[in-house]
Amino acid sequence: MNDQYRITDPPPPPTVGHFTIMTAVLWTGVVAGAVLNTGLQAVGLHLLAVPFGAIALACGIALIVRAVKNRRQR
Repeated sequence: MNDQYRITDPPPPPTVGHFTIMTAVLWTGVVAGAVLNTGLQAVGLHLLAVPFGAIALACGIALIVRAVKNRRQR
């Protein structure tokens, strides 16, 4: 329905920004890395599980650094 008394255009719809996408990717890395690390170690492939554990650890550290950095900016 058009409002004939509206002077300005409505605000644009919110878009998914880089920060939101990167947060989702980091959380996916934490979960996938932890699941693969645990599963491979349960099967007995310890050397193959190490890189997935490192990926999960690196993504977790990146999430913590981003949270601390953004908390200080507010």
